Amino acid sequence: MMRLLTWSLVLAMLSGCATRNGSTPTANDPQGTNTGTEVKDISSFRLSDPEGPKVVDQELESIPTEVNPLVEKWIAYFQGRGRPHMERYLARSTRYEKLMKKVLRDNGLPEDLFYIALIESGFSSHATSHASAVGYWQFIRGTGKRYGLEISPFVDERRDPVLATQAAAEYFKGLYSVFGSWYLAMASYNVGENRVKREVMNHYTRDFWELARKKRLPKETINYVPKFIAAKMIAKEPDKYGFGEIDYLPPIEFDHIALKQPINLRAMSEKLGLNYEDFKALNPKFKGEVATLKGQDLMLRIPPGTNEAAVVAANESVVADVRFIADSGDTQVYRIRRGDNLNAVARRYRTTVAYLRDLNDLPRRKTLRVGMRIYVPDRTPVKDRETTSRSVAKNKKASNVAKAAVAELSKDGRYYIVQSGDSLFTIARKYSTSVAELQRLNSLKRGRILKVGMKIRVPGGVDSSAVREVAKTKVHVVKRGENLSAIAAKYNVSMNDIKEKNKIRNPSSLLVGARIKIPSETAQ
Repeated sequence: MMRLLTWSLVLAMLSGCATRNGSTPTANDPQGTNTGTEVKDISSFRLSDPEGPKVVDQELESIPTEVNPLVEKWIAYFQGRGRPHMERYLARSTRYEKLMKKVLRDNGLPEDLFYIALIESGFSSHATSHASAVGYWQFIRGTGKRYGLEISPFVDERRDPVLATQAAAEYFKGLYSVFGSWYLAMASYNVGENRVKREVMNHYTRDFWELARKKRLPKETINYVPKFIAAKMIAKEPDKYGFGEIDYLPPIEFDHIALKQPINLRAMSEKLGLNYEDFKALNPKFKGEVATLKGQDLMLRIPPGTNEAAVVAANESVVADVRFIADSGDTQVYRIRRGDNLNAVARRYRTTVAYLRDLNDLPRRKTLRVGMRIYVPDRTPVKDRETTSRSVAKNKKASNVAKAAVAELSKDGRYYIVQSGDSLFTIARKYSTSVAELQRLNSLKRGRILKVGMKIRVPGGVDSSAVREVAKTKVHVVKRGENLSAIAAKYNVSMNDIKEKNKIRNPSSLLVGARIKIPSETAQ
């Protein structure tokens, strides 16, 4: 009788919690998707900032590390077939580790929850699952809104490392308060707390491993906790598990400025002399080039120590007509035809329905109308680039590459083809000139935005030394699954030399089909 009474009390306690896939409906929120709360941001973050207080409750200080055959299986996977994935995840982890752990610590949670983001998204802001879960912590739309994250045609705060971590912290606090077990809290994060609650009640246990042995949870959930433990063990001691050669990214740091008008991020980055991708990485919640207001303000992250210059650049980059501008080369507009549905469009553009819903802010119940315009991946230039890369890699020798270089350095001066992330500032620095001179040579008006593939004139005539260097340089086309470390080993050159040769700042974001110049002894 006492046992039944005890579990009845547990059932009552568990019944009050919300599932990951929806919350308790109310009169004002019949779908149960919005709490009306707003997640807390961080105004600035520096590595030199003092750490906040550690968790006082010893039980919350860390998450148990129980090693068993399931955990060992995942360690072996990450060391073998899954090694390329783990290498990328570890490389990105250092960019967000201190920031995300601060958010978790400020919420009174164990810092080890940071490794949930590793197995959920590999620390990619653009990670999107087939269930339409998005961002670092893989929130679906309803759960994201329930925890205060803004999701709109212009903004998706699930992609923001601070705001999404704040939402995940709130969610985990609720899960742990219900189950009193981090393993069950993680299982609930994966499959939904109602499913875990039901199994706990049916089997009178709050031991995750017992539920796993009895196969009372989905296979993915049974593997979720051991996968987390394995990832945590490897990330904390990479050398011990054979990951000693990771090219880690530098940690993120930023300040904030508050604005009253929407701005174009690409124009602002150019005026600040910043790489657009780097600037966008500080503000990943914005889906395209335009940063819009939230309420009456726009809070924008900027590199530390650039406040005054950033305010000036922002004021010169104000957007009068607020409309979605996709990041250059990423998307194109598609008009819905008779008989179209998202599955058909996704197949046509080699993507997923989840990605199309996220890109166009399309709820599941939204129907497509003939003539409706939606954004789809821009596959044509990608295909052209890959075709060109394969052709160059297979058929052209160094002499042909040199001729191609001369073609770009002909007649009335040198020309440069604008690449992703270029700005007038970076091009001017590359050719030892000024932004003003480039504007004069190309009749570019102040504030003009460069587009990828655009040909602009740069000072000087044919640079024979540059042609000789091209002729002596091998070109490698990145294949699926390759990373910078593997490419360096293949050509017996140093990874740092490849990074310097190609001006690579983020080795973990190599794209399939990208052309990488391989330095040789004769080209040094």
